[in-house]
Order: sequence, then C-alpha cells, then structure tokens
Amino acid sequence: MTETENKNTPAKENKEKPSPKKTVKTKSSQSSAALSIFIFLVSIAIAGALYLLWENQQKQVFKSQITTQRLDQDISVLQQQQVVAAEEQEEQIKEIHAFQENLRHNLTNLIRNKQHLRNDWLMAEAEYLIQLANHRLLLEKDVATASVALKAADARLAEVADPALLNIRKILANDLQTLNNIPSVDLAGLSVTLSAMSNNIPNLPLRMPDPKTHKLNQADKTQASTQVESIKDLPAAIWKDIKSLIVIRNHEKPIEPLLAPNQHFFLLQNLALLIEQSRFALLNGHNEIYHERLLTTEKWINQYFDTEHNVTRNMLASITELLKFDIDPPLPDISATFSAIQKYRTQGLLPEPATKNAEQKTQQTTEDKTSEKAEEKE
Repeated sequence: MTETENKNTPAKENKEKPSPKKTVKTKSSQSSAALSIFIFLVSIAIAGALYLLWENQQKQVFKSQITTQRLDQDISVLQQQQVVAAEEQEEQIKEIHAFQENLRHNLTNLIRNKQHLRNDWLMAEAEYLIQLANHRLLLEKDVATASVALKAADARLAEVADPALLNIRKILANDLQTLNNIPSVDLAGLSVTLSAMSNNIPNLPLRMPDPKTHKLNQADKTQASTQVESIKDLPAAIWKDIKSLIVIRNHEKPIEPLLAPNQHFFLLQNLALLIEQSRFALLNGHNEIYHERLLTTEKWINQYFDTEHNVTRNMLASITELLKFDIDPPLPDISATFSAIQKYRTQGLLPEPATKNAEQKTQQTTEDKTSEKAEEKE
C-alpha cells in the first residue's frame, strides 16, 4: 500500500501543479477581490463619514430649531410687551388729548368771558401808576415823578385803544397840564449853594469903626505938621491941634462897638446854624422856615459885617437869589383821575368829563394858599 501510494503520489503531484495560465488567472482574481474589498471598505468609510456629517447636520438643525423656538418665544413675548406698551401709550395719548381738549375748552371759555384780558392788565397798570403819582405828589411833593407816572399811565390807556376811556384821558391830560405849569425847583442845586455859603461864613469881614473919621484925623495931622513953617504960625497950629482933640460928627446910625473874639466866634456859628436850618427846611419843603432863616441871615450880615467887601456882597447876592424861589408851590389835586379809572374798572361806568371842575378846584386851592402866604408875610 505504501508503495502504491508512493507511486501514485507523484502522479497526483504532477497532476496538481497548475499551469502558468492558471496562476495568472488566480492572481488576477485575487487582486480583483482585494480591490473589491478595498472599494467596499472605502465605501463603508465614506458612508460612515456621510452618516457622521448627516448626524452633525441633524444636531445643528435641532439646535437651530431650538434657538428659533426660543427666538420665537422671545419675539412673541416682546410682541406682547409691545402690544401692552402700545395700549398704554394709546391710553396716555387719549388722556393727553382729553386734557388738551379740556384745556382748550377752558381757554375758549376764559377768552369768551375775558375778551380784553390784556386790556385789563393795561388798565391795572394805569391805575397803579396814577395811584403812585398821587402818593408821590401828596406825600413827597415830587412833581417830576408824578408827571412821569401820569405820562406812563396815559401811554397804557392809549395802548388799550378803547373809546370809552377818552374822558379819563381828558382828565389825565388836564392833570398833566397843571403839573407842568408848576415851576420846577432844583432842590439839589439850592442845597449845594447853601452848603457853599456855610463854608464861606468864616471869610466874612467884621464891620470896623467909621473909616472916614480915621482918614480925616490923618489928614488933619498931616496938615498940622505941614502948616507950621514959622514961629508966627505956631499959635494957629496949636489952636488947630486943640480943636482937633474934640470932633463932633452926626451919624445916621448909632456906632456899634467892636465884637469880642468869643462873640465873633458865636456869631459865625449862629450864622452857620441859620444856613443849615434853611437847608433842612428846603429839603423838607417848609417854605416859611426857609425864607425866615435866610432873611435873618441877611439881616445879621448887614448888621455885623462889612457890606462893602466882596465876600459880603457875594454872600448877600446869593441870599437874594435864594429868596426868589418858592420851594413849596401850590400842588393840584389829581385824585379825580384815580377815582374815575377805579370806578371804570370796578363798575364799568364811564366817568364824566370833569376838567372844568378840576381847574376850578386847583385855582381855588392856589388862590387860598397864596392868600394865606400873603397874610403870613404881612
């Protein structure tokens, strides 16, 4: 059996040895199988990669859907909030419109009830200015300020442009005319002049003894000294000297003795006091005291000081100039204008033209004051 097998094996081996054609076929089949396996593996890898990409895309899509859902929710919440805010704004706008309509209605009612609102303000200003003019004229005797206030009140009434105010403007024009007729007095200038006079008082020269007698005595002495030329003329010269010892002259006024130094000092102080009193009376409007103090000052200067000196002459000239002024002239009554405009504003009544009555009143007051002053002077 072994032998037979051994004999038979070579034959089989011989039979089993492939031919070269068969080997080529087997190699090609193997390479194709490997290629197909590679392709299969690559396809599997590509499919896996595609699956991973698809899965990532699905995740991203899911995330984007979630974010879009959240955004939609936020947008819906914002939209709801905007709707609520818009409703609140609409309610506020409706309230503002209602308030505006109410305000407009009230303004129209106010304008209907007070069509001349600005004119009322102008009338109130005119009334205040006229009242101010009355107070300045009666209390302070300030004619300039009173006239300015009346002019301003007339301008306010002219701006109203109401024909019903024509009568009031007539009364106002009459008051302005009477105020303009009052002579203006420069109180500040007069006060400065009095101060300068008070400072010039120490320069006033005192009245000395009669200088004519002194000159005649000097002339007699010179004549007596010159006429004695010889012994024959000596008795006549002695007789003239004896007669010159007693001189009798007639004077119109009694000779006043010289003032002592202390009396001179007090005289100057009293004169300064008189001028200060006249200045105080000037500033306070006391006409009688003003003129009385100036007249007393003039009298003392003529009595105690040398009237032929320039300082004394200038002082007396200043006093005569100051005496010409009437520092308290008669003031008119301008209360009729205030009562008329007050009656027109409160009651709506038209004032009657009272220009003639006002003129008569002012004339009566001026005549009464002038007569009283004349009686006082007498």
